[in-house]
Amino acid sequence: MKRIARIFALPLALAVSACLPSAAAGPGPVSAAAPDNARAVERLTRIVNDYRQRNGLPRVAYSPLLSRVAQAHVDDMARQGDGGLDVLDMRDPRSGQPCNAHSWSDDGDWTPVCFTPDGRYAQAMWDKPKEITRGAYQGIGIEIAAWSSRGITPEFALELWQDSRAHDEVILERGPWRGSDWQAMGVALGGSFAFIWFGKEPDPGAR
Repeated sequence: MKRIARIFALPLALAVSACLPSAAAGPGPVSAAAPDNARAVERLTRIVNDYRQRNGLPRVAYSPLLSRVAQAHVDDMARQGDGGLDVLDMRDPRSGQPCNAHSWSDDGDWTPVCFTPDGRYAQAMWDKPKEITRGAYQGIGIEIAAWSSRGITPEFALELWQDSRAHDEVILERGPWRGSDWQAMGVALGGSFAFIWFGKEPDPGAR
């Protein structure tokens, strides 16, 4: 049985976000037991930085604050139906456009966001680091997301992002992201989702 995977693109111009089409991937090895979350986060952080380093870029410091934001988003998706994909059945009541996986539900201590393809509410998503950390992280955050029907692993998340030009450009600071000089990276994965948040501002609490 094939694993169904989706990757979700961030705004590339004029704060526009698009949900990429579903992709089928080979089943690959999937552990019967979920991996220890801390080790999975450490692994994803390391292999993303290894990938950057192979492409001539410096490693990005792990950010506890942005990781708090990423974990909050994982938890929010886990509370939604169908492994978090129920959010994709939601539509913005004003425009009728579909929400994508950069959206945040109304089931938390934050401002709900329906992130639509036209990027109308992009700023509300970018401001999530400041909101979730209660101002401890002052910069905006740029998020990449991946979803897999059989559970996400660090390796599969990175593979999906590498296969998507939009995501690869965020990680490698190319195209619209050239010169971003990411200073902080927050990582979380669990269940069907993996999220990475990049920021241009250093995490004041990072070592």
